[in-house]
Parts: sequence; C-alpha cells; structure tokens
Amino acid sequence: MPKMAIIYASGLGRTKTMAEAISNGAMTIPGVEVVLKDAYDASLEDVKDAQAIALGGSTYNYKLIKAMDPFLKELAKLDLKGRIGVAFGSFGWSGEGVPTLIIRMKSFGMKVIEPGTTAVQVPTKEDIEKCFLLGRNIALGLVN
Repeated sequence: MPKMAIIYASGLGRTKTMAEAISNGAMTIPGVEVVLKDAYDASLEDVKDAQAIALGGSTYNYKLIKAMDPFLKELAKLDLKGRIGVAFGSFGWSGEGVPTLIIRMKSFGMKVIEPGTTAVQVPTKEDIEKCFLLGRNIALGLVN
C-alpha cells in the first residue's frame, strides 16, 4: 500500500492546521496509508517506507522553526532519492521556512513539488482548501 508521511513543526498551531488539511485530503483516496506526526513525535519508522513525504515548518525569527532540526538530521540518514517531497508552512512576514525545507529535501535527492504551500499568519479557508487538494492530489498520484 502506498504511504504518505506528513511531518510538521508548528509554533502556534497554524502549520499544524495546514498539516491536518493535507492529511484529510490524502485520506480521501482509498488505498493510501497516511501518517501525520508532529516533528517531536516522528521517527524514521514513520517515513522510511513512504513514497511521498510532506514536511511542514513555520518561520520563526527569519528561519525555519528549530523544532524541525532534529528530525531533518535524522531524515538525512535515509536514502530518499526519487521520493516525492512537498513543503508547507505558515509565516508572519519573512517566510524562510518553506524554502529551507525545499532546499533540504532536494539535498536528500527527493523530487520536490515546488514552490510549496504557504499561509500568511492564520491559514484562510482558501489556504486550507489548497492544502486539502495538495494532499488529495499527491495521494492520487501514488495510486495511479
């Protein structure tokens, strides 16, 4: 069964809301296993056999939120070449989180869907719909 892992770090819950919407969209596709975890609780077991990995990180002080750093260090231990990757996250004014995640995923050899999905501050209804469709479309690609 194809698997999609959604791992996020969220300071104020905004990126978490986006992660949940991506997960909800992916779960509408039968035959796809979906794993949704906070980066603090995630392990390599959650992603090692995932064909698609969505990483979410908010921006804090002009950088990717530090809560994602330990997971990214662990993720570098896996062979992720050719796997699908997508980045998402909320930001207040500068937005470095998503581009930083994209660079890291590319360094792992992943096929990254660009430019990633962002929300300014609290995700709007439209942002949530975009996230839902993103999850659904990635999951559809895994079964087709």
